[in-house]
Amino acid sequence: MGAVDAVTFDYWNTLMLAEYARQGETRLTVMLRTLARHGLQADPDRIQASLREAARQFDAHWRRNEVYRASDAIDQVLRDQDLRVPAGVHSELTAIITDPDPEHDPEPTPNIGEALETLKSAGVRIGIICDVGLAPSTTLRRILAGHGLLGYFDHWSFSDDVGTFKPDPVIFEHALSGLGGIDPSRAAHVGDLRRTDVAGANALGITSVRYTGAFDDPGRPEDGSDAVEARHVVADHADLPAALGVD
Repeated sequence: MGAVDAVTFDYWNTLMLAEYARQGETRLTVMLRTLARHGLQADPDRIQASLREAARQFDAHWRRNEVYRASDAIDQVLRDQDLRVPAGVHSELTAIITDPDPEHDPEPTPNIGEALETLKSAGVRIGIICDVGLAPSTTLRRILAGHGLLGYFDHWSFSDDVGTFKPDPVIFEHALSGLGGIDPSRAAHVGDLRRTDVAGANALGITSVRYTGAFDDPGRPEDGSDAVEARHVVADHADLPAALGVD
């Protein structure tokens, strides 16, 4: 038997690349086009500033384990523009965030497909533990399916389904239970963030792996996450199976 029975993965900058600048530009373009179609004029610079503020608001809520939704971000944009729109237009604007055109879907991180195939072939159970952003888990699963990756996963624990964010042990326990009642000592969790992925896994005795191939998180002195480190650090998913003792 190998060193682990199950491996869970973070989503953004672990399974999929989080291209925040490109994502922001796309949202801005589509929002302006949508507003214009309804005869509403808006200042692009102010909308961009509002979207940046919404991102800051999400981050603050996330760190407090509180929800900040896409509809809240749209409220921010419309309030800053002093625009009042019908409910249908508000829904259209919200959908730009929650259900974007697949043409703009992000790309997988390098070699993740090969790593998942190796783990799956070795009989390892595979899950997702993800703090969703403004896009819901339904969209995140669609993105994985579009890249032919969703079928590798036996279970997923998205924060909008579980009701809490990492590093809360509840979301890790949800994943272990859903994967078949895996003992934490027989599980590994792969993610890029020290505060959520690494600290959460370490607290439960799960083997932590910090993936640095998309984002090398320095951590923050303010919350002590700069002093948190994983048992393994890998920059390439091609090295993951060997790091976990999986052939």
